[in-house]
Amino acid sequence: MPDALFWGATLRKFALLFATLAFSGTAVAADLPMVTKAPSATPDYSPRYWLEADFLGWTVTGDKLPALVTTSPAGTPAALAGVLGAPGTTVLFGDSAANNDWRAGGRLTGGYWFDPSHRTGIEASFFDLANASSRFNANSGGTPILAQPFTNAVTGKQDALFSAFPGFDSGAVSANDTSRLLGASIIFRQDIGWWGSERFSALIGYRYLRSSDGLGVSSSIVSGPGVLAVPLGTTIGVSDSFNAASNFNGIDLGAIGEFKTGPWVLEWRASIAIGANFSNAQINGSTNINGATAPGGFLALSSNIGNYNQTTFAVVPELNLKVGYQLTPHWRVVAGYDVLYWTGVLRSGNLIDTTINPNLLPPPSGGGPQRPQASLNTSSLIAQGFNVGLRSDF
Repeated sequence: MPDALFWGATLRKFALLFATLAFSGTAVAADLPMVTKAPSATPDYSPRYWLEADFLGWTVTGDKLPALVTTSPAGTPAALAGVLGAPGTTVLFGDSAANNDWRAGGRLTGGYWFDPSHRTGIEASFFDLANASSRFNANSGGTPILAQPFTNAVTGKQDALFSAFPGFDSGAVSANDTSRLLGASIIFRQDIGWWGSERFSALIGYRYLRSSDGLGVSSSIVSGPGVLAVPLGTTIGVSDSFNAASNFNGIDLGAIGEFKTGPWVLEWRASIAIGANFSNAQINGSTNINGATAPGGFLALSSNIGNYNQTTFAVVPELNLKVGYQLTPHWRVVAGYDVLYWTGVLRSGNLIDTTINPNLLPPPSGGGPQRPQASLNTSSLIAQGFNVGLRSDF
């Protein structure tokens, strides 16, 4: 059959060609071009959203208070009792920083990647620390001595107002200073390159911080037989309050470095926010004498009572270090350390002027300088501590 002969001859030709290629395969393969796909610069992640919740254990720079309550040993002359610098005078409250202990808090951070390779994204974050409070309470029937020290604006000398002194009066003094710190940010993140296995990104965004402090000092006095200016048994209640708040608004610039090895992720973040503090101060005082209330207390009088606003330039550098362990492709446990430095913050202790004109105490008699004055001095605040949390990518 002609067809059978044709196909037989064709198969013999292909067999001969295959044998020739088999014995000369090395030379033929060397002449063929090799095409390979370049590896991707970054892994192709699929989750676009991520959310992280952290528990915070931070300390914050305390509110620096002047000496507010003093005492002296029994037998101290009235002219020296409770007076700063006098022998035996001890400060019971103040002359130190209040609310600088550890406090708990929380932080919630979330973000969205615009591309599957996680090169470009946006992130929002909010944190809040629990209120910190420092309290003081003392009462006395005359012994021990209780006093509130001040500089007499009329004489220029150190002086003290008694809340309790043997034979003069009995009473109580209480003080409470509270502090709170919170903040939020929203940033845009863009990859800028790789260094070995470490990935670098640039940050730009908006930063908000709020610090608030409130100080209240009150005393209740019952006059004794040694007080000639008021009738025996007169009850006097004195109350002063100082509230300060600073709100920072600014542009945030920074960088992130991220290194991954196996299930471990190491990350550092450095940024600096530049902007303004919008601060507010409220100073109030009142005195109640046998049920009748008059404006003006002891530290807050007609010369400084009021509502004050102040705007100042401020910077907020921040550093974050974090280590994470990838439990599953979508869950990571994290822990780290944060430190934040904030300039130009108004605190309640900054508002107090301890130079006082006794002639302005209720009921005022007039004369002498207008002291105390409203003080709007600022100070720097440092917040730092540890964090531990859980992150989910989805």
